[in-house]
Amino acid sequence: MTNHEMIADAVRGYRGEILTTSKIKKIVLRAYPKFSEGSLLPNDHAAGNKHPCWCATTKDRIFDRIKRGSYRVL
Repeated sequence: MTNHEMIADAVRGYRGEILTTSKIKKIVLRAYPKFSEGSLLPNDHAAGNKHPCWCATTKDRIFDRIKRGSYRVL
């Protein structure tokens, strides 16, 4: 399972909610305790980051960035 797939799976039940980076990390690490916290960057899975995941500019992105450190789960 890729990092993208683990993040998407962990936050699936939060669609439509606005979450902070720290809340997203808690959710993902609870679902996948061996996930590398340093690789958990919600901004990589939302449009607008300099080095994004492949999903960032597609309909498959996981988040919409609301403001710094705050993301809507898609």
